[in-house]
Amino acid sequence: MDKNMSKLVSVLLPTYNGGKWIKEAIESVLAQSFADFEFIIINDGSSDNSEEIILDFVKSDNRIKYIKNSTNQGVQKTRNIALEMVKGEYVAEIDQDDEWLDKDKLKKQIEFLENNKDYVLVGTGVIVVNEEGIEIARYLMPETDLEIRKKILRANCFIHSSVLYRTKSVKDIGGYTVEKMSEDHDLWLRLGRVGKFMNLQEYAVQYCFSPKGYNSQDKFLRLKQNLLFVEEHKDFYPNYYLATILGWMKICFYPVFSRMPSRLQGMFLKLHKKI
Repeated sequence: MDKNMSKLVSVLLPTYNGGKWIKEAIESVLAQSFADFEFIIINDGSSDNSEEIILDFVKSDNRIKYIKNSTNQGVQKTRNIALEMVKGEYVAEIDQDDEWLDKDKLKKQIEFLENNKDYVLVGTGVIVVNEEGIEIARYLMPETDLEIRKKILRANCFIHSSVLYRTKSVKDIGGYTVEKMSEDHDLWLRLGRVGKFMNLQEYAVQYCFSPKGYNSQDKFLRLKQNLLFVEEHKDFYPNYYLATILGWMKICFYPVFSRMPSRLQGMFLKLHKKI
């Protein structure tokens, strides 16, 4: 193995009643060409067959570390529990209903962070599917640090299941904020205050758009929470007024959006990422 690719990565997968999807999520991680990782799976008190599925993988792959919360803690607390356990220099995130499509995803992202020490996080583009696995959209995220900073106040510029970030940087800023619903967007905004961003221009991840999923929570309340993020970080990122206006527009439009067929929702998701 190339010495530049010998850094340990910690892959984190929190799950709650994810038996419908989790097998594919786990398989997509284990299929990565970069194999020097630990895989931490935390079962957040599931009542379905998630544990049975996970334990089958534990038997055959010693990279997997399995933990089960005695009671449901919620996704933010569970992610922070996982962060406390990591040993890797880098952390990769994957949600229970998503998949990594590119077998070289980790390899490419590690190479980027190894060669660009001032960067703290790198993501990728995405293919969005509905709960039946039917593609409803695909889009690339803004690429450069400058492009991301121009937009990140008004929109989350990273697909959660696509990111690889520096462990120390995230721990230094305190990890996920438990009381904030849009926990990943808030984390990226805080992380961007200590380092630079990048998105690879590849469709490396499949994201399941599920309004009722473990990672979704109440999207209407999350939109309101985003306005608080705009206010909190306005001194560190540009386009504060535009972000505020668009934030209120999203809140007003969401009742209509939530009733649309999934394919039409996909069209609006793609349009939203381009604005």
